[in-house]
Amino acid sequence: MAQLASPPLTRRLATTAPLSRAQERLWFIAAAAPGSPTYNVPLLTRWHEPLDPRALTAALTAVVERHEVLRTTYGLRDGRPLQFVGAPGPVHVEVAARPPEGDGELARHARAPFDLTAGPPLRCAVWQGGPGGDLMLLVVHHIAVDGWSLGALYEDLAEAYGQALGGGTPQLPRLPFQYADFAEWDREISALPAMTERVGARLAQLQNASGDLALGNCPPRRHVPEGDRRGAQHLFTVSGELSRSVEELATSLRATPFVVLFAAFQAVVQRWTGREEFLLGTVAANRAHPAVEELIGFFVNTVPLVCRPEADRSFAQLCTEVRGEAFRSLSHQRLPFEQLTAAAGADPNREPGPLVSVGFVLQNAPAPRLGEQPRFGPPRLLPTGTAKLDVTLTLEYGDDGLLGTVEYDLDRYSEATARQLAGNFSTLLAAAVAAPHTALSALPVTERKPGRLPVTVLDGERRDLTAHFRQRIGVVAGGRDVPQGGEA
Repeated sequence: MAQLASPPLTRRLATTAPLSRAQERLWFIAAAAPGSPTYNVPLLTRWHEPLDPRALTAALTAVVERHEVLRTTYGLRDGRPLQFVGAPGPVHVEVAARPPEGDGELARHARAPFDLTAGPPLRCAVWQGGPGGDLMLLVVHHIAVDGWSLGALYEDLAEAYGQALGGGTPQLPRLPFQYADFAEWDREISALPAMTERVGARLAQLQNASGDLALGNCPPRRHVPEGDRRGAQHLFTVSGELSRSVEELATSLRATPFVVLFAAFQAVVQRWTGREEFLLGTVAANRAHPAVEELIGFFVNTVPLVCRPEADRSFAQLCTEVRGEAFRSLSHQRLPFEQLTAAAGADPNREPGPLVSVGFVLQNAPAPRLGEQPRFGPPRLLPTGTAKLDVTLTLEYGDDGLLGTVEYDLDRYSEATARQLAGNFSTLLAAAVAAPHTALSALPVTERKPGRLPVTVLDGERRDLTAHFRQRIGVVAGGRDVPQGGEA
């Protein structure tokens, strides 16, 4: 395979630039579903001290001046989407001298759409005087930010706010590169013949695995624009004790916690679908150049991973397989997901359907460094009532353990399904970590006794489960057998 020789990243002073590959995908989604909040990123932060709106306005203005992507608009020129960097200017902060009127008011701000052609992709609202402290809601469009950006965003905000409280105009160091520079560099790389070759080679590796999954007896997918899915979330926790056991097992297997957690999710998805080989999507940071580490921007890329959780394989053996696939994914994180998707759609030998419909994300971006006595707490991501995929399991580290979110498409799945999926994951993970050399077919997915199981999943304690897989009978849904693949 040809080597992917990267051109140098250079500083361009032009105020117009192409979109990065990742941005371009969001741009077309926004154009197909105008007004959708799917890619809003609403970050709710509680302050530990009374918030000074004047200082916050000055601080945000300094942050937006430092990071051009936060003052960038998007539009078409000669039929081609471009980004236009705006001049620095004051940032408006909406201030209410009262607490928010319930979750509904927060939700309205979180879901309010952005017009990417007319205004900057960031807005801020503040509510003062609440019993738990003042609240700040920053809403940023995903086209300008990702999870790894939050460290830079909140560190710069804290620094600039401290300067503003001192009475001066905040001054943040200039960055050697801006996101538009990365976008130019990213487009050059994606146009290289070696990139096209790599996309084709990776697609060949994914050829026999389908990402179009149905979990149990769900209705067919409704044909709506990708950014127009109605969604909801189910929240759950993984205890600190179990989280530490995951880390211990990962260390003993010379793997990462991602490998152990992803292996457990694979095993659960197999129980719901009956498939022995399938694709799940995960998210890679995709910050391939050291010069972009401090930048705010949208860098992440969706990476399809091949899953083969064979029923007679032990959990430890599955982790070893997942470790290899996860390592290989590092070399695939620069393959633009939309290029893979387009190539898959043009392949006459591939079944129609999405390349990925179920996702798994472990949020392990470094927390913002806010000092020993931070002025505000960590941001909390609010729901937007949408779903990016049919189902996505997201895990992030909390104070003691993991915080889990199952985001699901309301047209296909229910709260009961999401709750059951989370319970299956927690139960199987605990059993697998306690006895990693147990065959996958023997790992339980529910704490209920055999004979009292939900009708949508097979009991992990059934000794004939491997035979069921071998006979390509995967799940029992709605009281009837469903062929492998979960087709209703």
